[in-house]
Amino acid sequence: MFKYKVTIIAAFSALLFVTNAIGQAFKVPDRYSFESIESYHKYDKDIINCVTWLEKVAPGDESNNVKRATRFLLEWETGCPYVRFVPNSRVEAFLSDCPEYRVYYIGGWVRYSLQNEGKANKMMCTYAGIKTVLKVYKLNRAQKQDTNLDELMKLDEESKLRMWVQEKLN
Repeated sequence: MFKYKVTIIAAFSALLFVTNAIGQAFKVPDRYSFESIESYHKYDKDIINCVTWLEKVAPGDESNNVKRATRFLLEWETGCPYVRFVPNSRVEAFLSDCPEYRVYYIGGWVRYSLQNEGKANKMMCTYAGIKTVLKVYKLNRAQKQDTNLDELMKLDEESKLRMWVQEKLN
């Protein structure tokens, strides 16, 4: 009986820890600056954490922390000399009806590039960006449905999304 109580208490404590960690907001580094390649590298892990946190935030959230995190991500991405987000109008057309998802697309693209340094290519970064959008869309689909994103979700479920990305990039 004692063993079961200990197990239940341990499981409950772990659940509280995880719930608390997920619920915490990403904190944008104080007084960040991007002046050299080293200053960009200094924030690589923060950018990855920022994107991971933003995935849990509903599109269109106008809270101050979301605005700051989005600005941090986009300022880093815009000037970063070693991660180059490459927009593609044929791919990004899927966001035409919901441009608020573009930051997730860019974030997923950038995060994949950072996590796969030296192995990242345009096709896989693009695919990762779309997968990030779809993850957020699935969590927030009840708020606003979009036929383009529904179509991409279907392609993903049928394991045809990579092929779709490849076709759009050619």
